[in-house]
Amino acid sequence: MRRTNSPDLTGKVAIVTGAARGLGAGIAWALAENGAAVMLTDVLADEGEATTADLREEGHSAGFRRHDVSNATEWDDAVAATISEFGRIDCLVNNAGINFVETIETATEDQFRRILDVNVVGTFIGMQKVIPHMRSVGGGSIVNISSNSTRKVVPSTTIYSSTKAAVANLTKVVAATLGGDGIRVNSVHPGAHDTEMVRSGLAEAPPSVREAVVRAIPMGRMGRPEETGTLVAFLVSDAASYISGGEYFVDGAISNV
Repeated sequence: MRRTNSPDLTGKVAIVTGAARGLGAGIAWALAENGAAVMLTDVLADEGEATTADLREEGHSAGFRRHDVSNATEWDDAVAATISEFGRIDCLVNNAGINFVETIETATEDQFRRILDVNVVGTFIGMQKVIPHMRSVGGGSIVNISSNSTRKVVPSTTIYSSTKAAVANLTKVVAATLGGDGIRVNSVHPGAHDTEMVRSGLAEAPPSVREAVVRAIPMGRMGRPEETGTLVAFLVSDAASYISGGEYFVDGAISNV
């Protein structure tokens, strides 16, 4: 008789925001390859449709919805589309996020308000919208993608790191609130990964800076999106049935040095 829960996600339905590319796409692939049906959402419609088509071509259950996470009405549409296509919602991964590489002196008020709307308010609305549906199926799991900048701060992440700290704290409060409903909530904190967001952030930096970023990582390389995806797949699975309110860093140990 088996004594442990399985990380298999067969029969579960997940929404992954910001899933057109980068970390979100890596997470969507990890969930799908472990058996989940996945609704990908993103403002990047062409890339989102392409990633969804690739998943379907490999035999996975996947759908796509264009979706601005800062808009509550679009959240209603994304949730309704997921239930219409797949019948339920078991998992939510709030991955969508934006970044402005600015210091406290160079950041504008408009930038600060916009990044709050996407990174924090979008996460807040998403959790509100899926909670009733998770309760209706007896529970669920939410993973909010934060950042290792909550621990390893630099001046150019002034507004970004503050939003990700808010996401991490919001995660803990919601985990404590929903524990009795069988809804688990955790945050994942990636470091530098080989994604479009990181590459664009380093694009204007001299080669020496890009090299220094990698050299500072104890493991000697950036992460791959699928590595964060694998952790997320575990956290939303029944194998993580007693894990809630946690912060999990995926950054090659750089936040510890």
